Amino acid sequence: MGYFLSIPIMMIAAALQATLLPQIAIFGGIPDLPFLLTLAWALNSPLEEGIVWAFVGGIAKDSLSASPLGTSVIGALLVVFGIHLVRRQLYSVGLFSLIWMTLPGSLIHQGVMLGLVLISPLRPLAPGQGLVSAILQSVTYVILPTIVYNLAFIFPVYWLVRRLQTGLTGGATR
Repeated sequence: MGYFLSIPIMMIAAALQATLLPQIAIFGGIPDLPFLLTLAWALNSPLEEGIVWAFVGGIAKDSLSASPLGTSVIGALLVVFGIHLVRRQLYSVGLFSLIWMTLPGSLIHQGVMLGLVLISPLRPLAPGQGLVSAILQSVTYVILPTIVYNLAFIFPVYWLVRRLQTGLTGGATR
């Protein structure tokens, strides 16, 4: 059931990401709702479901943004595979494990997206702007605020996703 829910939920999340969430932007960072939903779903589901959520969420997000199609997918898939490797060692998901998964996950996801956008021929650098300057500007004004937002928003997102997962499976997950 989780496979089929990914399509409508991620389409709504991508629409909110493109329309509503930029209204609360600080510096240039906004919470990455499709990524947070993917992260929260992957923490308590089989690897295959996490991959589907990462793919559907990345495609939905990229189709409504200026980034090349597939940039969000690659970063999210790396995080899902990382979660799958680490999650077997977790007894349960708590406050510290959410922070511990969200912080490096957001950094990896945003870093991969930045790298792919910077090497993309579709986004030339502004006149007089070097590559180092573009990277520093993106890290300072987009990536760091996005990571802070993701750390704040992961708790309500995880709570909602967990309620949905336990409702679908009758309490038996993992």
